[in-house]
Amino acid sequence: MKKMAILIILLCSLMSFLIVYGEDNADSGTGDTSGAAKGKGFYRSTEYMYKVSVYVGLSDETNKNSPIEEFKMIGNAPVFVKPATFSIPSNAVNSLGNKIDYQKGESLSNIQLSSNKIIVDNPPPIPITNGGNIDAVKSYFGDVNTLDMLINAFADQKGTTREGLVGNIKFTIEGETKTYPPEEILPIKVNGQYQNKVSWLVVYEPVIISYLKPDSNGYRQLLAFTATEYAMAQKLGYFNFFWGSTGQYIAGMTHSALPNSIVLEKSWVGVPALSPLNDKKHWSDDRIIEGGGIGMRILEANGTDAIENDTTYDYSYRVDTDVITSVRVKAVNGDITPDSRHRTTDTRKDIYKNPSDNKAYVTIKANGQSVTTPIVLPNGDSEYVWLKWHTPSTPQDIEVTVNITGNPSARLENGSRHTTFTVKIEDLSENEPPDPRPTDTMPNFKIPSIPKKADKLNAQWGVYSAVWQPDFVWHENMVRYHSGCHDKRDSEGNKIGTCHHYKYVDEGWWLDYGEWVYTYKSYTASINADMKIVPDGYNPTAKESYGKYTMASGYGVDINVDTGISTDAPSSHYTIPQNVITYFPEFHYDTYWRLLEKTNSKGFEFKKNIYSTFNSRTHFTPLPYPDGKYDVYANVIDCWTPDGMLRMNLSDGVTIDGSVYDNWHIAPDK
Repeated sequence: MKKMAILIILLCSLMSFLIVYGEDNADSGTGDTSGAAKGKGFYRSTEYMYKVSVYVGLSDETNKNSPIEEFKMIGNAPVFVKPATFSIPSNAVNSLGNKIDYQKGESLSNIQLSSNKIIVDNPPPIPITNGGNIDAVKSYFGDVNTLDMLINAFADQKGTTREGLVGNIKFTIEGETKTYPPEEILPIKVNGQYQNKVSWLVVYEPVIISYLKPDSNGYRQLLAFTATEYAMAQKLGYFNFFWGSTGQYIAGMTHSALPNSIVLEKSWVGVPALSPLNDKKHWSDDRIIEGGGIGMRILEANGTDAIENDTTYDYSYRVDTDVITSVRVKAVNGDITPDSRHRTTDTRKDIYKNPSDNKAYVTIKANGQSVTTPIVLPNGDSEYVWLKWHTPSTPQDIEVTVNITGNPSARLENGSRHTTFTVKIEDLSENEPPDPRPTDTMPNFKIPSIPKKADKLNAQWGVYSAVWQPDFVWHENMVRYHSGCHDKRDSEGNKIGTCHHYKYVDEGWWLDYGEWVYTYKSYTASINADMKIVPDGYNPTAKESYGKYTMASGYGVDINVDTGISTDAPSSHYTIPQNVITYFPEFHYDTYWRLLEKTNSKGFEFKKNIYSTFNSRTHFTPLPYPDGKYDVYANVIDCWTPDGMLRMNLSDGVTIDGSVYDNWHIAPDK
């Protein structure tokens, strides 16, 4: 998956030149965040940060599998990276350590967040809690410019230069332990070559600022914690983030979404890789402390595996595929309503009788396709707006534009009403494995473990609508009218005056004290898939027992993947799964893959193998593959919703016992 992960770089950046260094270690679960109930703790989706530590390897042999003791942290304490979209609240507190420190026994501390070294940059939103994208996070922390920025921040924190950070550290390089010139240690390039003779490790943990419920004096404590710190605070009894009279009611964030947001794909430097849990399921405190809410990137010695890219991508799509590109739009300065009748209560006024349009309109364009969506939103809320479109049949870059017109309260997440970004259209069919040959060897080959990737099995989104709920009150306005007169006479008939008659008419009008009533129509979707690996039909060694198959190496295996989506949404809101990619143990589930072909409305199989005598839909196992499990790993992808792409990871296999040579024997020539 490494090469594929490198290809899928989803970072929106203003930079025109980006260097991404080699290997990342971060994955993400799925989930959603719901609004806080009144009078309880809450957090804001715009207030997120990353707590970041940078380590340098003390030897040219130090790598991601080395214990953390073979690295040295270059700063006094972690630094924070935050977007410029919010200011640090004055009473927010945090703790000094990172997950590695806490696992070594460091205690929670209580310091003002503002007293830390804080970098204001443009980090991507945190996955799940803030609607971010894990690949954008990987790309950001894999950018050498980000690493350079961090090194400068740590130098400033310690009151030295970047050279001073490493100038007095002893490194063991080619067996010699001594101090080395900083230019041989720092991750810089000279004449196109990286100079770092040791590895650099970036450890990053997402941080959410939470506002705890008011105390008796109305004071809210503000915590700027990582998932680890929330778990430690809960475990130590400092706070109760769950429910009850002392509860903050934010455990969905602290113990589910935040630890799920970023996890390690593989164990590095002694920190275990723990799989994300299903939506709504809470992590235990100990499990969070052990491995929740942490990602890592490594730049290996001499810049090994560093990849340079001159274009960055916000999304990556496959060729000839239905996709959904979505943005989140928020009402930031008042309700967005269907019309403006609420601006007066007087039903006689033209603004009420003929109100002007008060909606916002979001136009998204990509590849010659576009949609303009009218939206209404209550103040402070947001919803996805999207374009469902079809990608071109050839790899290329596509520019996507988003424009908001109409009601000025409508804004994108970055506060603007216009954005343009680039998406990458890629062809995944270009990495098919080579033809296995009888002369192939697999020296020292060990059957690898099946990759553990996070699924995104469920999606949730919704659309607001609004109707006017009138509340009429009559405004009385009595008007006197003269209705005539007659002579007024005494008892003898003599005229003594004139009598005037008046009547009163209520010429009032209706006042409408109504309001817009919003309805949120929620939609959900879930992906489903099933995979079966069986020996090819032309395989004479295949044996089946209770649904499990055994076969000799050198023969082929066939695959059948059935996919589907369950949803209550209209078809314009989603796509069915459209691609399945398979990886194989002989390539360590890396390097090569096969893109399956859709053979019916829901089913996928291998494409016809050009090396097969019978033109079978098969994948040939290597002849020297050792006896044991042969598991195929599959990614079911391109099931798109406004809430992102649903994906499901599957595996199935056969048992290898013997080889094709066992079916051959030497006989005398007749």
